[in-house]
Amino acid sequence: MRSATRAVGEIVTPKELMVLDLTSDDAEIVGVDWIGQVYRWDRLLGRLLADPLQVHTRTVYAMLLTPDDHEIVIGGGEGVLRRWDRVNGTPLGEPLTGHRSRIRGLAGTRDGRELVSASQDGTARRWDRAASSWIGEPLRGHAGTVRAVALTSDEDVIVTAGQDSTVRRWNRAACTQIGEPFIGHHGPVQAIATAPDGRSIASGGRDGTVRRWDLASGRQVGPPLVADSPVWSLLLTSDGEIAAGSAHGLLHRWDRTGQRIGAPVAAHAWGVASFAATRDESELVTCGWDKRIRRWARVTGEPTRSARKETRIDLVSRLEITGTTPF
Repeated sequence: MRSATRAVGEIVTPKELMVLDLTSDDAEIVGVDWIGQVYRWDRLLGRLLADPLQVHTRTVYAMLLTPDDHEIVIGGGEGVLRRWDRVNGTPLGEPLTGHRSRIRGLAGTRDGRELVSASQDGTARRWDRAASSWIGEPLRGHAGTVRAVALTSDEDVIVTAGQDSTVRRWNRAACTQIGEPFIGHHGPVQAIATAPDGRSIASGGRDGTVRRWDLASGRQVGPPLVADSPVWSLLLTSDGEIAAGSAHGLLHRWDRTGQRIGAPVAAHAWGVASFAATRDESELVTCGWDKRIRRWARVTGEPTRSARKETRIDLVSRLEITGTTPF
């Protein structure tokens, strides 16, 4: 059965975005730019829903929405977490302080009570969001910046990616490292994603590879998946697909066995900084450093075919672009 999104497929952004997220109903795209302004758009219409909200005066590398969509949580360039009301833009609670340098990654539990941050100070930290206080001891082990963080599906394990070329696992409750680091990348690991089935993770490195790991054993699964340039963003879907955005603006996709899904697609003119999937995983939403947000329909079982319409191009099997073409 064929599925395709036919609404507006591109949004032009005032500034280059660093991170984006979707509200739980997929109606709204929330993004933060490199000068610390938050924007909200109607996902289907591409319409800006409010004036930009200035949340920081320095580059913001990390942002997430709480599960109830009420709050935007920002990881600031000075190492502080701040919370904002998504709709009216008012600050909430006290800043969460403890890191000594930039926050590079954020994750949160499904109930919204706990945040986990990754920092340039070489640590990751757990936070009680409502109490504005940290939980337990900092997670120490990486040599240098912790660039990304994620939680496993059961939320028992924190996974971090470091400047030191390693991926590490941590017992969330005990704040202790589990086993040995995952070693394989040649250079900093810049993106991390955990599989919905809880058994595997994927990491994306500056070496231009995506590597798959068995979570329990720490062994690498299969050969590296090779991208065209450093991997900036990464996503795993429930059907096992691996999607990666590169520094050169290409979107790469592989199935659960590591086989490519079509050819790499020129998603953005420069750098796929971040992307998210709708809750039914039928659509990917990407942002690039070309001041564009683009929506991509994931289509199952479709052969490669040429363009049929000016504003709609079928590029590869299982992938369509809707809206203005990026070429």
